[in-house]
Amino acid sequence: MSEGSTGSGFSRAGGEAQGDSFTKREKANEDFYVRKKELEKLVALKEKLKQQRQHLDELDKHIEEYTKEQGGEHN
Repeated sequence: MSEGSTGSGFSRAGGEAQGDSFTKREKANEDFYVRKKELEKLVALKEKLKQQRQHLDELDKHIEEYTKEQGGEHN
C-alpha cells in the first residue's frame, strides 16, 4: 500500500504510530473490561462459597445434635 491509501495506517495524522497507539489503547480497554468482569464473577463465587460453607456448618451441627440425642457418640 502506498502512503495515504485507505487502511495503510498513514491516512490520519500520526500515521502508523497513531494507529498502533489506538489499537493498544483499545486492547487495554478490552482487557480491563474482561478482568473487571472476571473479578466480579470471582467475588460472586466467593460469596456463594461462603454461604455454602455456612450451610455445611449448620448441617454438621444438626448431625452432632442428632447423634448426641440418640446416644451414638461416646467421646
